[in-house]
Amino acid sequence: MSTGRFVLSARRQRGDVAVAVLVLAGLLIGSPDPASAADLFSPLGPVMEDQSTHFLRAALIALVAVLPALVLLPIMLWRYRIGGSARYTPDWEFNKWYESAIWGVPVLVICVLAFWLAQATVKLDPYQPLGDDPLEIDLVGIDFRYVAIYPEQQVVALDEIVIPTGRPVTFRLTTDTVMQSFLPNGFAGQIYAMPGMVTKLNLAANRTGEGVATQTQFNGYGFANMRVPMRAVSDTDFDAWVDSATGDALDAEGYTELVVAGDSAQEYHKSSPELRPLGDTCLFDRVVARYHQGTPVPPEAQPGSTVYDPAKGALPDGACDMLLAHSHFGMSQMNMLQDPTPSEPAGSDK
Repeated sequence: MSTGRFVLSARRQRGDVAVAVLVLAGLLIGSPDPASAADLFSPLGPVMEDQSTHFLRAALIALVAVLPALVLLPIMLWRYRIGGSARYTPDWEFNKWYESAIWGVPVLVICVLAFWLAQATVKLDPYQPLGDDPLEIDLVGIDFRYVAIYPEQQVVALDEIVIPTGRPVTFRLTTDTVMQSFLPNGFAGQIYAMPGMVTKLNLAANRTGEGVATQTQFNGYGFANMRVPMRAVSDTDFDAWVDSATGDALDAEGYTELVVAGDSAQEYHKSSPELRPLGDTCLFDRVVARYHQGTPVPPEAQPGSTVYDPAKGALPDGACDMLLAHSHFGMSQMNMLQDPTPSEPAGSDK
């Protein structure tokens, strides 16, 4: 008997420890961490606040269909267990109330979700400006880092994005390599970018904080490096950050040295943000124009290629207003790239 009591006591103790661990894990998961980066549930701006609300609302609506099944399953298992007192009715096959609930509730849930999803799709249009006088940022994704160009401030940020609070921001995005997906976590949802195309994303920050700008489209061996800080700061701190630009001005020639060959990327290293003066106001347009010359880009001139040669990967030269004017797409479609209407979808620049 003493041995049996000891075994039962040990089992109870293990059970108590397991319960305590589960409770502690739940508290740690559920409690907010003020030092953590902004995300869907701790947004810094109005766009992700709306996305967070939409996500939680959709999840709660979906629970209307899911929760009854989760609750009824253990009840049914207990009620109809072997030796239970539930009535045995082998000939039962139909009940109009049950059938109405089984089919009607999911249909109602789908209709409500479709209605709110349509509203959210229109409201969260990434091409829709959020106000007047937005801060313009031209973002180029390369292997394996981000190049954020601030035309108005005449600076270029490498592996870091900084925006002021209280002012809308308009991103123009492209890549100089394979397709990428930009996710400014804490500020807005993800949006795709492709070489030779310009995608727009509008967002804003209404409080200071830091999120993580992430590339979510796997693009090679150095993919893990494309997680860079994205900070929202006060106007004073933003001006001080702009004034801190040092080093050589980044122009088209210097840009070619930023890109690495595909086989020389490190798997992971901590990002080292740089802020440099901008030496070429047409730099973003030159990157886009690389893919509008009417001929394929050879491997040795293609950033990210294993045989990429900076000496052969020079960007197109010429005046800014002429870089895309002579492309095989024509002026009318280039105008859509430069000044799309707010109602344009995110892929209308093709």
